[in-house]
Amino acid sequence: MNETTNKTRSRTKLLLLAAIGFGPLFIAYAIFFYFPYLLPSTTTNNGELIDPPIFVAGSNDSGKPNASWALMALEIECGTECEQLGYLATQVVKGLGKDSSRVSKVLLRNNPAPARMAGNSAFKGFTSLRLLDTESLSQVSLGRPGLFLRDPNGNVILFYPAKNAGKPMLKDLKHLLKLSNIG
Repeated sequence: MNETTNKTRSRTKLLLLAAIGFGPLFIAYAIFFYFPYLLPSTTTNNGELIDPPIFVAGSNDSGKPNASWALMALEIECGTECEQLGYLATQVVKGLGKDSSRVSKVLLRNNPAPARMAGNSAFKGFTSLRLLDTESLSQVSLGRPGLFLRDPNGNVILFYPAKNAGKPMLKDLKHLLKLSNIG
């Protein structure tokens, strides 16, 4: 009788360990496929997610590779809002502290002439980047002034309209740089 009880206890322990190991896997599978309304539908980012991301290929005036995170301003006519965006981008990069070297500031233009906004004091320190096609970025921004966030792989992933530039953008960047192993 003692041998049978030991076998029963051993099997119970084995089943309990299997349930502890595989139980969460089966629960996650069931929720994902059979109860999708239970999945979270919100995000924590403050910018507008660009899905699918837009790949940005352009020629840098300085010839440097663009292998870092970048806050990018599209050169459009917007007056004082653009000056404010240039100032906010500079302040956000400074606000990153030790990670500020991981983020560059870029002014996007689509013509071969030097950037008009580059002469503005708010855009001092911005790298000028010529894009062959700015149409896809213009469609995302809908003509609104704002800043785009490009990852080190060249994908534009977030758009910050003028109202979300500043502290919300800084919060997102700190979070991304903390989690990112690239750039």
